[in-house]
Amino acid sequence: GGETTVLVGPRSDRRSPTASDLIELTSRLRAAGYLAAVTPALSPRDAEPFVAAGFSERERLHLLSRPLTVAPELPGSPTSPGRRWHQRRVLEIDARAFDGFWRFDHETLRSARRATPRSRYRVLRHDGRIGGYAVCGRAGSRGYLQRLAVDPALQGRGYGSSLVLDALGWLHRSGSDSVLVNTQETNQRALDLYQHLGFRSEPDGLVVLGWTA
Repeated sequence: GGETTVLVGPRSDRRSPTASDLIELTSRLRAAGYLAAVTPALSPRDAEPFVAAGFSERERLHLLSRPLTVAPELPGSPTSPGRRWHQRRVLEIDARAFDGFWRFDHETLRSARRATPRSRYRVLRHDGRIGGYAVCGRAGSRGYLQRLAVDPALQGRGYGSSLVLDALGWLHRSGSDSVLVNTQETNQRALDLYQHLGFRSEPDGLVVLGWTA
């Protein structure tokens, strides 16, 4: 959403960029008037050429995985499909649940829903009003929990667990044998939730890098 900041990351359908590629790219960005760039969450290996090209660490993330060989328990609270007219309320919740660097806008919410060949977008209601939402997706046999947000005023009531369990159930039924999720190292509440629901930390986490002109 920023006019002077761009997202720069490797493409899955091409070779990984080299440090020289990225130095050339940042020179072009500077010449075009851009002031900053950020990366998506990268593995330590994918991050190496970015660091060599002058990108620095912005955030570290836990990477967690969970097998889906056994059907998960049913959610405690029912969810319903997310609709276009829910977007304003969903983004309000997202803004309350995440700080500025991580908040979704219309475009990033749409991108999350299109990030995998199949996806599921669900909302959960409290007293008739949306209180949380989740986006998950599947690519091949791997599932991804791409976004989870609950209104901070409603946290601690099991709504986050219900949204995660709904996602796990759909991924299991659609053929996923495992699921990945990442969360900020500083987000202890989310980490506790995922571990309570059977996720385990991978040996290597992820990192978000940034560059400034």
